[in-house]
Amino acid sequence: MKKILSVIATVFLPLALFFTGLPVCLAGEWERQGDYYYLSKDTRQNFSLPGAGPNQFAHKYLKYDGINFLVRGASNWIDYGRLNLEGNNIFSLPISAGIKVEEVHFLAGGNYGNSYEHDGLMRLYGDKYFYATLTVIFVYEDGVYKEMSVPVFWDWFSLGPGSWSKDGARIKSLGENPVRKKCSMFHISFTNPRKDEPVKDILVMDSWIADRPFSDVFAVTLKSGDVF
Repeated sequence: MKKILSVIATVFLPLALFFTGLPVCLAGEWERQGDYYYLSKDTRQNFSLPGAGPNQFAHKYLKYDGINFLVRGASNWIDYGRLNLEGNNIFSLPISAGIKVEEVHFLAGGNYGNSYEHDGLMRLYGDKYFYATLTVIFVYEDGVYKEMSVPVFWDWFSLGPGSWSKDGARIKSLGENPVRKKCSMFHISFTNPRKDEPVKDILVMDSWIADRPFSDVFAVTLKSGDVF
């Protein structure tokens, strides 16, 4: 009887959670809710680098512009974590090859370990301003790839409202980071220009001085009608 109940729970509980609108955890990598997938923060596997802020978001999920993000890490983390973009690293989102992805969404802030002090010319403008280019590359199963980028101006004070968009790439200021005072936070999104084509990889990269990235990407949400 216990075995039968275990099988029933294994098969039907994820379906029940899905249809009730609660996130369903998929193989420890993603949590799914409808057509949206949230990159999990249960382990350091993806958000492997310490973040600049404490792990003290008021809720596990935050919503901006109608998009939910999973922001809070595991209970034993002392920070909210970030994608490993250091050392000129290109991060590959852990997706299954052949799926179709409509949109990629990030919550991001500036990398507190970077400043113009590392650049002799830009240092003339002070040490509290950061310029970066955050890029996503969609690599398709047919060998074609599409690169999309947004310009990012990081700062140590609140920029207030503002946005930039071009050809499906968009960045919007969300005001102050709720767990990091006097630092701006941004919603960055990329609409797949070939959303009906199977995707092999989705790569993320930042601009650097030496091997230090300018950006802290600490939440990732994908929109896809496929099942990972």
